[in-house]
Amino acid sequence: MAKDAAQWEGRRALTDNPGTAPLTYQKAGRSLMELDQLCEAAVMCGRAADNEGLMQIIDPAVVEGNFFLFQAAVSRLKDQRPDKSRLKSLISSAEKNGKLLYAEQAQK
Repeated sequence: MAKDAAQWEGRRALTDNPGTAPLTYQKAGRSLMELDQLCEAAVMCGRAADNEGLMQIIDPAVVEGNFFLFQAAVSRLKDQRPDKSRLKSLISSAEKNGKLLYAEQAQK
């Protein structure tokens, strides 16, 4: 699964097939997390409605100050939203890491 998910063609085959099972998306998302392809993992976890996987993507996004990745994961959460303290932490991390555009976008 990791090899298929790591290749663009493999991900495309999964997303183009309307009959793909949520468990397949979840496995692909977890495989992509292991390969540190977190943005792509967010897409797969979102399709699987895997909130736990999405929360695992949000944590490193906050630490890195990566608003783009944070937004990719948060927008796909079905039942829950991270609290405002995580967003404040992300803004602080972004500013410390010189990601001023990310910090600005997170404040909007």
